[in-house]
Amino acid sequence: MLKRSLESLEFLKKAENIFRFPSIWVGFLFLVCFTGILFLFDLRFLSRHYDWDSIVYTHNIVTNKYWKVFFNPHHIGFESTGLLYLKFWYWFHGPDSAMFGLRLRVLVVASFFIFILMFSYWRLYEDMIGAVLLGLAVHCSQGFWFYAQHNDTPLIHSCFTAALFLLCVWNSKNGWSPGKLYIAGFLQVWNVYYHQSDTIFLTFVPASVLLADKWRGRSFEYSYKLKLIFVYLFSVVFILTLSYLYVGFILLERNLTAPVESEKNFANWLFLYASQERWGAAPGPKNYIMNFYRGIGDAFLNFEGVKNGLRINANDLTSLKSFPYNLNLGFWIGILFLAFLNWIRLWKSYRTELILLFFWLIPSFVFYTWWEGYFFEFWVSSVIGLLIFAALVFRSLEFEHFRFGIRSISHIIFFSYVSLLFLVNFTYSTLPRSERSNKSFIEGIEDKYERITPEPVYRNE
Repeated sequence: MLKRSLESLEFLKKAENIFRFPSIWVGFLFLVCFTGILFLFDLRFLSRHYDWDSIVYTHNIVTNKYWKVFFNPHHIGFESTGLLYLKFWYWFHGPDSAMFGLRLRVLVVASFFIFILMFSYWRLYEDMIGAVLLGLAVHCSQGFWFYAQHNDTPLIHSCFTAALFLLCVWNSKNGWSPGKLYIAGFLQVWNVYYHQSDTIFLTFVPASVLLADKWRGRSFEYSYKLKLIFVYLFSVVFILTLSYLYVGFILLERNLTAPVESEKNFANWLFLYASQERWGAAPGPKNYIMNFYRGIGDAFLNFEGVKNGLRINANDLTSLKSFPYNLNLGFWIGILFLAFLNWIRLWKSYRTELILLFFWLIPSFVFYTWWEGYFFEFWVSSVIGLLIFAALVFRSLEFEHFRFGIRSISHIIFFSYVSLLFLVNFTYSTLPRSERSNKSFIEGIEDKYERITPEPVYRNE
């Protein structure tokens, strides 16, 4: 069994085909260079904003204590790998500017993901311009761009979710193998490590396996699919359970005998947020519609700061305060309208993608709207999925005799939308945060802020 599993990893050798075919090689190099330019642009305008979460997480890592980096069970992978990274940073750069180094870690992950997204879309649909526009749209959305420049939790786990989706789409179309299943399991486990709520995406791989027609290049029997799904889910859940038991009982020395409200109680630690009657479990009335509107709206555009209330104003389409939001709403109404008009062709052409998007977006909408829908940090992943959906809707309109004409029009529309995201989010968010050091919401953690600042890497501090 092990031998067969190792043999299945031979599919990785196919990567060398990239260098055998000139068109693939040129496209690969182009996307690498484009991603590099995007990374340098972001580095030039890297955020110098310090808020509560980024300060606390950086402080947890800087203290170099196991109980600190594993204190938050809902993202045990974020601070723990951050500690390993920081050791490298100290060796490479020196014992200062930890926040800058940790920001750089997140930015590298964000840039690498944008490359993976563009490359996957290009190879799946043979549309380089569409791939670049999709990558830019994801990058320039407020949620992604904001958290790509912060030492905070939303970005990396969202990238893992989207990468797992892309892997499942690819394998549904091209066939699964034990090696590919191992890679999917690795991504799935680390997805949960980086954010506990991503257990809602355990359906990705089972759905993809059920949709696939090939296993190791041969026909895929339904009974064997069910067997693999059971083994996969059991293995992933077993690894996750064992990991949390080890961290909780061994590393942090939690137990089951301490009072339920005590931090020494294992259950209290494991379900820290839910046990505190906060967020979705908090008492009191909630306006879930407004929470959804505010959270996902801010994840696309935000140039007035996080605030309550409607920003769309149909009675005043062109005023500065409402125009960008009106355009954003108009774009998505148009996408849904086109999807409705062309749903038969859309379903026939992209059935696999739509089913997997269903298992991505619907659980996200339901859970995050209930949990804390008014914070745009939780909508970074959903925005990526929605933009992929928009790209597929445009592609479904490419009828045979008008393929390139319709594709050109859809590219122009998508480019216009990317321009909207870039102009608003860069002007009112990215640029101001990069110009000078500033802080917000640090009451009670002034000592932690002082410990990580100033950062000598910025010469004018």
